[in-house]
Amino acid sequence: MSEKNTQEASLEINNVKELDEKLAEAILNNPNKPTDEEVAEAQKQFEEASRDFSVKSWEIGEAEDAQGNLDYLFHYLRNRLFWTQTGWMGVLKMQEELERCEEFLKANTGAHLKLGYQALEFIFYSFQNPGGVGLQPALDFEQENELYAKIFDAIGKKIHEARTELKEIQFLQDKYAAMAQGFYLEVEPEVEEEPVEGEPEADPPAAE
Repeated sequence: MSEKNTQEASLEINNVKELDEKLAEAILNNPNKPTDEEVAEAQKQFEEASRDFSVKSWEIGEAEDAQGNLDYLFHYLRNRLFWTQTGWMGVLKMQEELERCEEFLKANTGAHLKLGYQALEFIFYSFQNPGGVGLQPALDFEQENELYAKIFDAIGKKIHEARTELKEIQFLQDKYAAMAQGFYLEVEPEVEEEPVEGEPEADPPAAE
């Protein structure tokens, strides 16, 4: 390494070290930094919200339509869903999820069809990309299009709710991380956007 490069590297290391020292000093001397109790409470709020979300499920449509909606999801998974590459894993996971839903509805007469977040994301993406080969599947899909659209709309509303809740959990995580570093996290309130029906995503998520 040349003398110039050595000096530049040394300067860069010194600057980073100096920045870290000043940051540590600012945190130490911050008269308004969060207390240990506040940090613990922020951690508790994030962990509880995250845990609750991981086991939460969302009701799809009306209770009286639960079995019919489930039957169509089985049909769609077997005959309409288009997958590529590693998408087959998501299809198998979704089949397991629907089988659990079937057992739940059998044991709970009059209950709603419910799906967890990962399953919601997977089936929502899949409904945006129905597939088929040739004329006959297209004619068949035309006949079921009304039911397809109804279920798609119901799923879209729930995925919007779930994503909004997930953003709130992300804020709790950011809040806890900031407080653990000695700062309060302040954000401007966001104007909630209306969900865009049929909005495509970059990659299909896997149902877990």
